[in-house]
Amino acid sequence: MKINAVTLKMACLGMVSFWLPDVLLHAVRRFSFDSSDVRIVTLAMPLTLFLACAAGVIVCHLTVRATAIRMLAGIWLSGGIWMLIGASFSGGGFMSLDVRGALFLTAISWIPLYTFIAATYDGSLGALVLASVGLFLAWILPLSGLKLNLVKWTRRNDP
Repeated sequence: MKINAVTLKMACLGMVSFWLPDVLLHAVRRFSFDSSDVRIVTLAMPLTLFLACAAGVIVCHLTVRATAIRMLAGIWLSGGIWMLIGASFSGGGFMSLDVRGALFLTAISWIPLYTFIAATYDGSLGALVLASVGLFLAWILPLSGLKLNLVKWTRRNDP
C-alpha cells in the first residue's frame, strides 16, 4: 500500500485534533489534574476530532470512510508520544528520563498497544474508546450500504 500526502495529512490532522486538548489540559492543570479533568478530556477530545474529521472531508474532498481510517491510524500510532508530552508538565514523561530512557519510550510509543495502556494512566481512555468506536463506525457503515450525511457534501476522491 502506497502512503501518499493526503494519507499523511489526514493522519496528522487526526492525531493533532485528538491529542492536543489532552496535552493542553495537562499543561494548564499540571499537578492538579483530577477526575473533573478526565470528564472534560473524555468529551473534548472526541468532539475536536469529529469536527476535524468533518473539516478534513470537506477540504480534502474525501469520503468519510477514507478520512476516518486515516485519522484512526494517526491517533493510535502517535498516542504514546502525545501522552509523554502531556505527562512532562507534571514532572513525568520526558522530564523524568535520561536520554536512553527517552529514546526507548519514544520507540515503543509507536506501538498501538502502548497507546491503550498509557491512556489508562493518562485519563484519556474513555476518549480513546469513544473516538475509536466513532471512527470505526464511520469507516465500516458505508460498506453496509448506509450513507452518512457528509458523503453527500463531497466528491469521491479515494486514493
